[in-house]
Amino acid sequence: MTNKELIHSDFQIKEVEAVVRRDAFTTIHVHVPPYETNILRNLFGRENVTVFERPSKTTITPEQEYDRLCAKYGHEVVAKVFGEDDGDRLMEIVEGLMKEGQLPAQEKALEGSLEQEPSETKGAKKR
Repeated sequence: MTNKELIHSDFQIKEVEAVVRRDAFTTIHVHVPPYETNILRNLFGRENVTVFERPSKTTITPEQEYDRLCAKYGHEVVAKVFGEDDGDRLMEIVEGLMKEGQLPAQEKALEGSLEQEPSETKGAKKR
């Protein structure tokens, strides 16, 4: 798949549920593409973001994804996570998701390490 094929096309990719503990009293649930969890971990700390698989998919426009993330989180945060390449690295990740229909190796390794860590929701009291 070439970049020309990606221009102005919408694609379905799987999404994940991220549970973000913002502070002692605030927990939010968001449904995002898997690569967006890297930004959440950068903002809130790795230990404060738990990721769960979801059977649903989300629609993205690959050439607009970098701009969407910059508008949502700020250019500095996105550049810190994905590099100062105006979205080239992010486009590689998105292309990998579309080609494989699954997470890139980097995300798989990250998820594998998360599965080995004890879940922070185990034993938690419901309010």
